[in-house]
Amino acid sequence: MAFERRCDKSLGEPPISLGSRAVVATLAKKLDDATVGNEAGKAGDASSARLFDTNPILFKMRAFFEVGFSKRDEESRLGAFLAAAEKAWGTPITTQARPAHVSSEDWNAHLVDKAITLVRLGRAPDDVSDGFVHAKGKVDGHAIADRDIFTQTWAPIGKPSGKTVVVSPGFLETGRNYVEQIEMVNELGHKVVVMDHQWAGLSEGRKGGIDRGFGITRDVAAVAAHAAQDGNEVVLVGTSMGGGAGVAGALLMNDAGKIDLDGPPMPGGLNGVLQHPFFARSGGVINAFLSATSEVFGVKEIPLPDMGLPILSRDRATLRKLAAHATTEHLRGRPQAFHAADEDLATMKKMLASGVRPQGKLEIIHATKDTLASFEATDEWSKLLGAHLQPYESTTHVPGENPKEQGLLLDALRRLP
Repeated sequence: MAFERRCDKSLGEPPISLGSRAVVATLAKKLDDATVGNEAGKAGDASSARLFDTNPILFKMRAFFEVGFSKRDEESRLGAFLAAAEKAWGTPITTQARPAHVSSEDWNAHLVDKAITLVRLGRAPDDVSDGFVHAKGKVDGHAIADRDIFTQTWAPIGKPSGKTVVVSPGFLETGRNYVEQIEMVNELGHKVVVMDHQWAGLSEGRKGGIDRGFGITRDVAAVAAHAAQDGNEVVLVGTSMGGGAGVAGALLMNDAGKIDLDGPPMPGGLNGVLQHPFFARSGGVINAFLSATSEVFGVKEIPLPDMGLPILSRDRATLRKLAAHATTEHLRGRPQAFHAADEDLATMKKMLASGVRPQGKLEIIHATKDTLASFEATDEWSKLLGAHLQPYESTTHVPGENPKEQGLLLDALRRLP
């Protein structure tokens, strides 16, 4: 795109309200670096990363002070950048109207963030469309609250494969955590539909919380049903909680006839990939403490700011990206989420033990030393699911953000029929 990324106020654009000083500073830094994770130098280079770069609380504190006395200059520059980008494209960044449940500041931040991402990738608004799927229906007879699920649909690069990959993020992740993996999947010719779950991002829900495991299952099924409307073959990809109760749950419960959607049905017999699915927690003092707080009355429902716990990776480039996302997405986590899916996962496990299985082919990728999700539990579930488990040596829980491990998803997708 032929325009200067470091736009100033020369276009005469008024400041665009983007929220807190930390959000504004993070977006300004992202514009300067044109990378998801604010790396210094090449994307993925974390050689200069320090504690203030990789811890979400410290990252936000430093960002607060980086904007100077007033954030208006930065908001003006970011607003001018968005205007210049839309002028160069000849089209608005999105045709989706802001829904009532999203604040104007959060929506504006989304528009600026999306524009920066598209410029960095050399793509245009026509390649990435925003939308909402109204998720309504029951799982195993259990009523689940209706909600509007935010989605982004990424067009394939090159010759279309005829497949649509639905991406279900992990807890306290949003679709923006998967931009780099999505780009890789697009290059295989696949369309991608990525969703925000109830816990974060632009979807409706109780921020930082989970209603129940079947709530995640229902929402994945609703988005899968929506994605199937264009006639493409749908493949589900889920990470952590979005892989366990989400994708594994949707594949199992749908093929067992236990998902009743108010709208188009989810197709049966779909294939899927699970990345580090969360079926049970790994060991360790930190995870044990977080697990215990999820049962404490008066504490378990408090939306706590993202503090970098539990530890999701020891790779500094990955942690830097997570810290930036935690700031721009206002991430909060309620301790109750740690065990919110346990009851429904137990129901699914009993079904599997009785011989009920999903009908499609399922690939699982899981690090043997995952810092959050138990590899041993995934090994057990993979046998019950009849899935192919691909273990590898790593401590990462979030391969979608790890530049060294992102490509494992592509290998898994290629193994599917």
